[in-house]
Amino acid sequence: MGILDLFRGRPSVIEGTGKLAEGHSRKIDIGDPLAGTGRTIVLCRVGGVLYALDALCPHEGGRISDGPLVEGRLAMCPLHNYQFDPRTGKSEGRVCTDAKTYRVREKDGSCEIWL
Repeated sequence: MGILDLFRGRPSVIEGTGKLAEGHSRKIDIGDPLAGTGRTIVLCRVGGVLYALDALCPHEGGRISDGPLVEGRLAMCPLHNYQFDPRTGKSEGRVCTDAKTYRVREKDGSCEIWL
């Protein structure tokens, strides 16, 4: 754990992320939706690295889908076909606000995500 981790709070631990294939994404729920602390996150594997995006599309509240990534590297919201680079959250191909990204650290087939 680094010194900055002390200021970010405790991470959420997600088991089994090592099984996520290259060029694919998977939705996960973190927190308690009934208490207002729940979030849906899209985990994406690009270039062998795991990245995390908020599933809520910044355009009109659509949901970024899971499954195969566009061209093996872009997450997509099917509502209006907006595409996002999971590494940065930047919109590609169309002008849109960036998707929210989260810090991820993968180790031994699981990951930690700081919300």
